[in-house]
Amino acid sequence: MRDPDTPEIYSAAATRIAFAARLRAYAADVERHEPAQLIPHHPFWCEENIWHLAQHPAPGPGERLVIVITGAETEFVCWHQHSGRNHQPVSWNYHVVMAVRSPRWSIWDLDTRLGYPVPAHSYLNTTFPSPEQLPAAFHPRFALFPAAQWIAGFGSDRSHMRTPEGAWQHDPPPWPPISGQTLTLATAIARARAGLDLAALRSRLIDGELSPS
Repeated sequence: MRDPDTPEIYSAAATRIAFAARLRAYAADVERHEPAQLIPHHPFWCEENIWHLAQHPAPGPGERLVIVITGAETEFVCWHQHSGRNHQPVSWNYHVVMAVRSPRWSIWDLDTRLGYPVPAHSYLNTTFPSPEQLPAAFHPRFALFPAAQWIAGFGSDRSHMRTPEGAWQHDPPPWPPISGQTLTLATAIARARAGLDLAALRSRLIDGELSPS
């Protein structure tokens, strides 16, 4: 209980000090999960965002793997994406994130509400919480690529983001198209569809055996 003889200004000042302390704590938490170094990011262009992240200093030292996600048949369902309205799940035909080992695996997803990096087991459990409740066609599948391969080989003419009439479905990033010649987005998605299921990926992450496949 406040001393009734204490001037109101002291109470107000204490409130401001407490609020400032909470703000500093929040800022520190954001900096811890979303590093201050500017990471190139453009909504709906995850494959290019991760191409930039794969060569960015923010994730620090450690092995880096690009993870391409797609559905067992077409789309997959995931939770905690920024594009999800009212925290509802969203369905993507593909998504691209990066795993970094230093020394444990963490996930860098630039489009998640969870922040980044997130410990791999936490990311998988919260992004894909109840796959058994979904039709098998919407279960996720994964392909893993060494970051160096993604940087050197990935290329896209961005045509997958155009309508049949040639209009953009989503505005393109401000940087030039990535011009690698040995790894297209279609190839990466096809490898993911034929790749690991969630159980296999979780097992590799938990056991520390994650490697290109």
